[in-house]
Amino acid sequence: MAKGKVRDKSKEAFWRRAVRRQGQSDLTVRAFCREHALRETAFYFWRRELARREVADAAFVPVRVVEEAPTPAGGRIEIVLSGDRRVHVAAPVDRRALADVLAVLEASAC
Repeated sequence: MAKGKVRDKSKEAFWRRAVRRQGQSDLTVRAFCREHALRETAFYFWRRELARREVADAAFVPVRVVEEAPTPAGGRIEIVLSGDRRVHVAAPVDRRALADVLAVLEASAC
């Protein structure tokens, strides 16, 4: 975000709700925008902008390493998300795929 520029929190909240509702609907982006009288280009802009902000606003979280007996698959990871939601991952896992899944889960919590 540019220096000195203030985010419009109500506009951001509106688009977060719209993007979430479209994702939960069975409608395409085009059909959703028509039904809700939204500009399709604005929808795509805000969906991309909100995803960018999620990454930019991401914070480090505390990590606690717990000793466990090894599993045959090579290990297990428990990731605790906001709202005490938990994701259990068995190794090996594709790092990029896991990051994408976690981003979607965190975005859906908004």
